[in-house]
Amino acid sequence: MRTIAAMMLGKTARFLLRLVRRGGGSALPGTIAFKIQPKLLTRAIESAPMGLIAVSGTAGKSTTTKAIVELLRAQGYEVFTNPLTANIRQGLYAAVLQFGNWRGRIKADVVVLELDEGHGAALIESLKPRISVLTNVLPDQLDRFVDPEFVQEKLARIARASEKVVLNTDDPNLLEFAQGLEVVGYGLARGFEGDRPEYAINFSQPTRIAPKFEVIRVEDASAEIASGETRFFVKLPAAGTHQALNIAAAIAAVTEITQAEPELIESTLESMPPVFARDERVDIQGREVRLMLVQNFVSFNLNLENISGTESPLMLMAGSDIHDPSWLWNVDFSKLRRVDVVGGLNAFDLALVLSYNNVE
Repeated sequence: MRTIAAMMLGKTARFLLRLVRRGGGSALPGTIAFKIQPKLLTRAIESAPMGLIAVSGTAGKSTTTKAIVELLRAQGYEVFTNPLTANIRQGLYAAVLQFGNWRGRIKADVVVLELDEGHGAALIESLKPRISVLTNVLPDQLDRFVDPEFVQEKLARIARASEKVVLNTDDPNLLEFAQGLEVVGYGLARGFEGDRPEYAINFSQPTRIAPKFEVIRVEDASAEIASGETRFFVKLPAAGTHQALNIAAAIAAVTEITQAEPELIESTLESMPPVFARDERVDIQGREVRLMLVQNFVSFNLNLENISGTESPLMLMAGSDIHDPSWLWNVDFSKLRRVDVVGGLNAFDLALVLSYNNVE
């Protein structure tokens, strides 16, 4: 009865909120559902026979999750996921409200969830992933996590609650807790030539794990990924080594539970739709608008590398989720000539940084 009540009241709240706020209405309904039936998410996952693939880490979660979902669907599997990257507890419960029936059951063979590091660690013991995919630890959200070491601890908790871990073997922060776990590694090949991601500083010297999936080369928005004698020549969601690592992680996870052929993987990634607000192009009142979501100074710099700097009109926004706008000073805005609109709660902080970078 608690499950039915949670679904009924949550769905009603979601419907009413969307009447007054188009496109919104996930946090409150998810909170209502959790308060009434805390086990709602766990029971939904249990109804999927192939279990849960959980994706977490500082950056790359959304792209990796999207690729896993598309690769599984291309093989005919029904997949339940949190489609708009709402990766905190309220968003996860809201996804059950959106796609579950009145008894909280979902029609799915497998569940693929993007998990915020903090919320994921708090929920993971009850979710019991079949596979967890861990992307990296970056010096991000220090206003929230204080130190990258705390992110490392949360990802370690997710890893230890999982049957198997797909893990970035280039990141020493992840390697530090990998011993004793069943690990499938992915990373850059030893002879890789190109830009390498910078991870949070770690002074330990953990034992290296040889990656099963290696990024051999990256050229613009394409990459070659190898696993033994098998080669994958894939299109990336955007240019960059970090994107190639995200796709390598997705291929590693999918091939652990299915027998996907390389040709199917390549063709699926070739036509994969953009991740929500991650270099996504949408039509707004007859005009094409390019949306690029940034979450920290690292992703801000990476996104700036993918534009010319002469786009017009150009809007930059710094919203209320930036609790400490001082990290904006770590972004190199010198590539930009002009910004037409600066918006968001932290607009004045952003404008000040731009002025010191001589951006009009």
